Amino acid sequence: MLNKKTYCPMPFVTLTANPGNYVSRCMMSLGSMGPIEHKTYSNNEFQSLRKNMLNGTWDEVGCESCFYKEQNGIKSQRQKWLEREEKYLGETGIYQSNLDIDRNKIYHLYMNFNNICNFKCRMCGPWFSNAWIPDWKKIDARRVPIPPKQQVDTDKFLQEFGEDLSDLRQIWITGGEPFMDNSVYEFFDKLKDYCDLGKINVTVNTNASKVDVNKLHMLKNLKKLHLNISVDATGEIYNYIRAYNYDFDQLNKKIKEIQNVEQENILLTVNGAFQIYNILDVEDFWNWEADIFRDDGSHWIEYRVLTGPKQLQARHAPDYIKEKSKQQVQRLLEKFPNQFYLPDLLTELEKPQDLDAVKHFIDWNDKLDNVRQAKELDIVTEIKNYWRKHL
Repeated sequence: MLNKKTYCPMPFVTLTANPGNYVSRCMMSLGSMGPIEHKTYSNNEFQSLRKNMLNGTWDEVGCESCFYKEQNGIKSQRQKWLEREEKYLGETGIYQSNLDIDRNKIYHLYMNFNNICNFKCRMCGPWFSNAWIPDWKKIDARRVPIPPKQQVDTDKFLQEFGEDLSDLRQIWITGGEPFMDNSVYEFFDKLKDYCDLGKINVTVNTNASKVDVNKLHMLKNLKKLHLNISVDATGEIYNYIRAYNYDFDQLNKKIKEIQNVEQENILLTVNGAFQIYNILDVEDFWNWEADIFRDDGSHWIEYRVLTGPKQLQARHAPDYIKEKSKQQVQRLLEKFPNQFYLPDLLTELEKPQDLDAVKHFIDWNDKLDNVRQAKELDIVTEIKNYWRKHL
């Protein structure tokens, strides 16, 4: 019997591979559960985790992301998976039928494909983008070890787990930037020997800059190809956050190119992370999305509350700025009443500031702007000036 207060389907029916060629419990955790080997999925670490979840015990360290969100009144990925079994896997009853602590059928595959990326987004870091490495070395006084450029060894992965993938219903792919080269196309060309691609919904989280519309036909045999584009903000805020020679106008042009591809299985959506930089861009972001997709497609916006780095959380903005943001969110709730991410934004904006995090933000942002020779955003200047008067 599953305990809905602590049970998560991820360690039971999902396999997660990472660019260091190890398996983790889920897409929200970087902690290794063992190497990419068949026996890892049944090792003591996995069995203990599954047993504890069924018995009502949280792993507060390994499951930190979801535990933190639930403790702060924000819906976690664990809770979303529990609520949306049919949406994610195509039917109900799969969770209840796969509660073995040793090994279950794999219905969902999460591929953290690489840590190779051409962007160096401010809320990211060298663990997910090798483009971040030079800047990180200049601003990180602790000298935290940085991983080299890495990518999942798909040949090794399929050798170890290929025979377990016949029941796959869904695959999520992230990076890095998955489309940096042809690796994604090559992976699916190999995967077809182990499962029916026509039964699998695939979501690829991408910055879109490297999506070659002339190659998307190579993925036409998938049941669905969901290109989920990371955007976060509009205009100059987008440019500032993303920190790459690829601006918001170029993004809009690329989205139009993808929309014009005549391929029935393509679904195009956008995502963002609500944070201190885009705290007053929420309304413009939603309205931009609704306009460029020309429907009420804001239902498709995946707009999560940023939990880390903690100094970039929206909660650390001055109260009067948070109040302006609340007003934007309230108007959006009236316009898009079925958007299930918006209430989490209001929850975040009700949280108190942590003054240590505020000080960290000011110091960290100054160092990063200096390294990148970036022109500071007006909203950042306003926030910094306020806190320098009130700290």
